[in-house]
Amino acid sequence: NSHTNLNVKNLQVMRQQGFFPVLNERQQTPEANAQASLFHQMLALKKAHPLPKDALLNDSFDVSLDRNQQCPTIEEFDQYQQKYPLAGMPYGLPGLSNNEHDLLSDWLVQGAIMPQPSEANKSEQIIIDRWEKRLNNNALKSQLIARYLFEHLYLANLYFDAAQTSYFTLVRSSAPSGQPVKVITTRRPFDSPFSHNQDTDIPKNSSFYYRLLKNNDAITAKRHMPYPFGEAKYKRLTQLFYEANYTVDALPDYQLANAANPFKTFQAIPNKARYQFLLDQAQFSIMNFMKGPVCRGQVALNVINDNFWVFFLSPDNFDQFPTDNFIDASANLLEMPASTSDKALSLLYWRKYAKQQQTYVQNKMAYLHDIGLQTNELNLDLIWSGEGNPNATLTILRHFDSASVTKGFVGPTPKTAWLISYPILERIHYLLVAGFDVYGNLEHQLTTRLYMDFLRMEAESNFISLLPKAKRKAIHEYWYRGTSDDIKDYIFSDDFYQLPESGVSYTTDTPKSELLDKVAQYTHNTAVNQFNLTAANSDNVDQQIAKLSNIPAQYINILPQVSFIMVTDDNENRVYSLLGNAAHSNVAHLFSEDDRRLPTEDSVAILRGIVGSYPKTFFAVDRNDLDDFVTKLTAIKSEQDYRQLKDRYAIRRTNRDFWQFADKLHAWYFKHQPESAGLLDFNRLENR
Repeated sequence: NSHTNLNVKNLQVMRQQGFFPVLNERQQTPEANAQASLFHQMLALKKAHPLPKDALLNDSFDVSLDRNQQCPTIEEFDQYQQKYPLAGMPYGLPGLSNNEHDLLSDWLVQGAIMPQPSEANKSEQIIIDRWEKRLNNNALKSQLIARYLFEHLYLANLYFDAAQTSYFTLVRSSAPSGQPVKVITTRRPFDSPFSHNQDTDIPKNSSFYYRLLKNNDAITAKRHMPYPFGEAKYKRLTQLFYEANYTVDALPDYQLANAANPFKTFQAIPNKARYQFLLDQAQFSIMNFMKGPVCRGQVALNVINDNFWVFFLSPDNFDQFPTDNFIDASANLLEMPASTSDKALSLLYWRKYAKQQQTYVQNKMAYLHDIGLQTNELNLDLIWSGEGNPNATLTILRHFDSASVTKGFVGPTPKTAWLISYPILERIHYLLVAGFDVYGNLEHQLTTRLYMDFLRMEAESNFISLLPKAKRKAIHEYWYRGTSDDIKDYIFSDDFYQLPESGVSYTTDTPKSELLDKVAQYTHNTAVNQFNLTAANSDNVDQQIAKLSNIPAQYINILPQVSFIMVTDDNENRVYSLLGNAAHSNVAHLFSEDDRRLPTEDSVAILRGIVGSYPKTFFAVDRNDLDDFVTKLTAIKSEQDYRQLKDRYAIRRTNRDFWQFADKLHAWYFKHQPESAGLLDFNRLENR
């Protein structure tokens, strides 16, 4: 990785911490490079012991997400291969072709020399110099803006041109522009860059600089968060932040209690400007949560429903709500778990956060009452239309232990929706992205998960406020069926049901769906046409594959949550995503998710293109067989039915043509979705 900044000194530290080499580090001879390379030995093990010719892997393979994993040292390898002869690389998948195996083996034997990382070209360097000059300006206002940008963009793959020919990462460096970048590594982006770090060889209290580092790593879909950082963004930030009329009299410190709370740290920057910055690339703002380190596994994700739609309060309403004065006065109430030491028992703070959030919501309701909110003022004018920006509406799709976010309202109408305000959007980032410490203790991680409940509930309440007054409570209670009494007491304690009557005109007895339709029309988001099969550009193949929505709800849970279907017709490939949405009575509890499952309310989303970074299964269907495939899939009632379908149409992880199919799938992905494509992660492919 281009950010690890490895050198002789910190390599020794890593050895002492238990890290060991996978390549030969001693005498560089072809024989030694083969014999002393764990990488080479693992490839050779697969070559000597290929997968058995069975459709399913046997019990010696464990491909579950939370399986026990191990990696021997080269000294332990003989014992390892005797005990696990089928555990060569790639694990649980077919071996490489002879040509690819020989290519890798020869490279390893010759010393595994990596190419020199490519440097920025002349035109890129001009843009880099311009950004770094701006980001490292000594004016207090400029320094505060730069800190805000870094804390929000540190995970981004920044690109300068629409073709996304190169990606760059915004880092903090101990070396200024014009010198090689020396990355300052901290656990969180708001941690002090001045602290001594033995791994980066940086003296305490040195200066630091914001630098743009070219990203030469392979782009993986699960971590790829592209963000435009060219001329248009430069002008936009000039308008939002640099030319705006405000002053910064002093810079905030890096003490945890302040640094983890953006409403304190960046109070000098107008809230409306910060909100507009986040809205411009709202998909990226939410994607940070989906693709960052917090979102791994079931417990991290059962805080959200499997499928919900998101839209936003308009930034033009800051003269009404939430005003700068209200947000600034609420800064202490908006404190998040990262503000407290992760050495403390964070769960002890949960009641404190619950009380603070409750007080904040009560203050919000009192404020709305005081400004005299009138009947009919709760209307679509409160919503950000996007003015052509496709980020105005988003779809979140949870795939049990991972999640995706797309622009537009995509797939079937969901049970729930979120209406997000600036305080919610900013807190999502500082709770689940900037403030999530992957090295923190379990209490920190659980408290983070529990705090997210508050944000979800608040965003849902905002949405429900636009519904007819008489219907609000019943719809809200339906979303939280079976919830424990203490959770109910919290959820239903505010009186947002008593807000004035909605100004949205309703003509049906299904106001939730009607409201979402009106929001879709109001934002006029054409981004949905990329994925939705009901769009005007759909054709016969789309219409055939769309019949998969007829799968009876009670049998949807037989299917994996993420399937990719490739339909081939006259050498033209099309790819569709079949996504299972698991229904729950509520998502207000941390554990026992199975007890809250409602399989008879499950749904599927059938989308054009690739949605999801962790496919569970692949189907390859000839156009002439599409009717048969759809008929068989919609008729599935048992595991046996599903297995028979896979026998006919699936490219299982054991398939001898697996890698050829994977290459074809990736080629399609990069050609048809170049703005978001990356290498897919095959670690969660099912064995069924």
